[in-house]
Amino acid sequence: MDEANIETYPLKDFPHLGSTGESSADLTNNDPSTPGAKASLTLAQFWIVMVGLIVSMLLSALDVNIVATAAPAISSEFRSYNKSSWLATGFFIAFANSLPLYAKLSDNFGRREAFIFANAVFILGSGLCASSKSMDMLIWSRVIQGIGSGGIYGLVNVIPGLVPLRDAGKYISAILATWAVADVAGPLLGGSFAEYVTWRWCFWINLCIGPICLLISVLVLKLPPPQMTWNEKFKSMDFLGSVLLIGTIVGGLAGFAVFTVVEHHSKVALFPLPLLRNRTAVVLCIGQFFYGANLLGLIYNLPQFFQLVSDNSPTLSGVRLLPLMLGIATGGPIAGWITSRFGKSRINAIVGSGALILGTGLLTLWDAQTPRAVAAVEMFTIGAAQAALMSGLLLTAQVAVPQDHLAAVTGLSIFMQSTGDTFGITAFAAIFVNHLERGLTNSGLGLSPSEIEDILRQPESQRALLSEQALPIFLETCSDAMRGGWWFLFGCAVVVGVCTLMHGSLNFVDDYSRKGTLLGCC
Repeated sequence: MDEANIETYPLKDFPHLGSTGESSADLTNNDPSTPGAKASLTLAQFWIVMVGLIVSMLLSALDVNIVATAAPAISSEFRSYNKSSWLATGFFIAFANSLPLYAKLSDNFGRREAFIFANAVFILGSGLCASSKSMDMLIWSRVIQGIGSGGIYGLVNVIPGLVPLRDAGKYISAILATWAVADVAGPLLGGSFAEYVTWRWCFWINLCIGPICLLISVLVLKLPPPQMTWNEKFKSMDFLGSVLLIGTIVGGLAGFAVFTVVEHHSKVALFPLPLLRNRTAVVLCIGQFFYGANLLGLIYNLPQFFQLVSDNSPTLSGVRLLPLMLGIATGGPIAGWITSRFGKSRINAIVGSGALILGTGLLTLWDAQTPRAVAAVEMFTIGAAQAALMSGLLLTAQVAVPQDHLAAVTGLSIFMQSTGDTFGITAFAAIFVNHLERGLTNSGLGLSPSEIEDILRQPESQRALLSEQALPIFLETCSDAMRGGWWFLFGCAVVVGVCTLMHGSLNFVDDYSRKGTLLGCC
């Protein structure tokens, strides 16, 4: 092929989420400019589909943190506070593992079919959550819900099949903007449902709206299926790699070692092995892991602090979380402007990690007397820092790899962050419960082992039974136990900071070079 005739494509033309499923030949076609015409949809049908996609994404995003403020009420009803972290952990393990699997499913069986399947699984999981009779049933129902939610999140790549590729980015951005809405609304809704009606409305809301989105996908969404036989579709699935990917999360380093060996010899690997040899991409993906641990560790445990230590209601704990969410919503556009103005995403990563280290470190000074204004300022700082990191880490990793690894590094980054989410929530819960049990034993309150066990099962309910003399000691013990978790999250922030300093400066250029790499990448 004549190298002079190879076209290049601006970085902005490549959506930052998932595989588009388009062949290289599709990129050279002159796509119609009317939205929906590419999929033979009328303009009205296109906007109906867009509404369905946006609402599906909103429901999926809400379930990421809607239980954060409702968790104490849920654990009190089931007397299982020591298991409450699994409401989030089970969801995120399923969410993280389903992301690369749905990418393969959409390529082999069709993006429309995979999206419909994900919606159906999400609705099923929501129904099971709403009808749960025990904490164990609720946890496993959250796992099913997470499988569906991961598919909804990862399959916004239906957009490039509906609009010209050059316009896909703005439509994907509009859909992903629902996460900012969900970040603010989720904790507020969860707290309000738990306080004024029932926590089960956290899941019933999906049953009221989700089926409408599913019907839109079935009746209106049109995308051509892949031209493959069923035998070819199943042969192209990396089933062994998918199973070992779960083992990587559950089995840690041993699972990762086996996963790497198998992927090295697989012709249909989930993640191309050359990608794992790119130092910048690997370091930044490690940073994504600890970033996720810090982010979700805060989102899930700040409401616990407000309810247990500050004696706030579930609704008020959601309100007090707003500065963190507003910081994230504010920091994102600022980070985007900095990248556009200076052409370097590393600025966001370095400044964001520094502010995150400072803000998380200040959390270790919190106690029951911490002024609300001080807490609000510190949370806003942390939120803005996390938004800057969210942009800086992912975008820098994307710039650091060749064009044909763009989707893979995006999927790996999101997978690592989601895995870090589960790690942060689980590790914080283990630290808190361990410190609380030890603190209650040595508190001088004269609590029996059975009384301590009751407190660990439902600390919010037992708190109301303490005498006026015992309550300050209990609050101090809870605050000290939380402090152990804050120190853990501070350590995660430090690791993120180290990762941002371990790669060189990467500059954006207007086009990919003909080999598919970007100038300045290491």
